[in-house]
Amino acid sequence: MKVLVMAVAILGSSLLNTSAAKGNLDIKKELKKAIKFEDNQLKIEKNETAFVKVSFTLNELGEVEVLDMNYSDEEIKTQLLSKLAKMRVKQIDNQDKVYHYNFTFKKL
Repeated sequence: MKVLVMAVAILGSSLLNTSAAKGNLDIKKELKKAIKFEDNQLKIEKNETAFVKVSFTLNELGEVEVLDMNYSDEEIKTQLLSKLAKMRVKQIDNQDKVYHYNFTFKKL
């Protein structure tokens, strides 16, 4: 039986910044494109849950600059950071905007 590893939820989004977006940047869509893990890529046990909470900004090149992190598993954090480092956002609305996301991973 195939074992799926999936990001169960991207729970938070810009918790501290409540202003309306000026452009049409859909950061959730960008994250879904960038953060994908294949079967058995994440080393967690069946029904085990791991999390990574991350706060970041986007620089002028559209690259993620991590400001703060909290996590339950060092290896999963490293893999997530690797995916975020490869992510490039073409349209940036506001370089000063801080994004807050909770990534939850569970092997089903």
